[in-house]
Amino acid sequence: MSTRSNKPSVRLSGKYGIIIGAAAVLLSAVATIPFFGGGDRYDGATAEARYFDVGQGDAAMFLWDGGAILIDAGTNESQRDLVDEIEALGIDEIDCAVFTHPHEDHIGGADYVLEAFDVNAVIMPDTTADSNSYYSMMECVREERCPVYDAEAGGEYTFGDVTLSVLSPAKEFGEANLDSAVVMIEYGDVSFLFMGDCETEAELAALDKMGDDAFDCDVIKIGHHGSYTSTSEELLSAATPDIAVISCGKGNDYGHPHRETLEKLEEHGIALYRTDRLGTVTVKTDGKTVWVGN
Repeated sequence: MSTRSNKPSVRLSGKYGIIIGAAAVLLSAVATIPFFGGGDRYDGATAEARYFDVGQGDAAMFLWDGGAILIDAGTNESQRDLVDEIEALGIDEIDCAVFTHPHEDHIGGADYVLEAFDVNAVIMPDTTADSNSYYSMMECVREERCPVYDAEAGGEYTFGDVTLSVLSPAKEFGEANLDSAVVMIEYGDVSFLFMGDCETEAELAALDKMGDDAFDCDVIKIGHHGSYTSTSEELLSAATPDIAVISCGKGNDYGHPHRETLEKLEEHGIALYRTDRLGTVTVKTDGKTVWVGN
């Protein structure tokens, strides 16, 4: 991984242990984060979201005109395959990595990603975990001098033509799934919603704080691998997506996705795509419409 000379000095301090100069980089503000851009991967204004097959875990990437945003990094077991798949896309720089919460099935490959790619910024909620995956991730954040931004409802970040809005957590619950970051990525007239492992209680709190319109989307990554503890009727009624993606492992021990969630999606007429059946799912857009592609 290359080292940029304009990276600020970093030292350990506080809960996350990340400080740039004299100011903490755990921020909760509207921000414009530099984006790398300059690529010619796509014709015209086309972009895509890739929902990687990482088994019983989550990892997705939004790509557009030379930019890339990663949302979660899968499991320890899937980390090498994830990095290989990202590299196969011609990516060597990631504008932002969103780590929705510090469970192994979402950050297991975070350290590997941070070492393999030049990551410009990290967004994650103010919650920690007593696990090797969490400690390894934070050590790499320190070593690679990545600015860390606090994920909380109301945060907004711009990357060229793309806006990333944080919709949850709306308050501190003290439990990792409930404190999971929920982010909306908007490109042109289309929007992609990533629910992390957010559960119903946190969904309702976020809807109350942000309003139903904030969740209106074209594509939704279903929360908590399709568990019945997520994807409330209130959320689906606010989001009104055309496409839903569930990331889960084939024959997983949790029975994901649960019947209750599948029935809700069917009742709402939402087209469903599952990584346990299809492998990596790619949803493409021209900024006006969305479709599932290769």
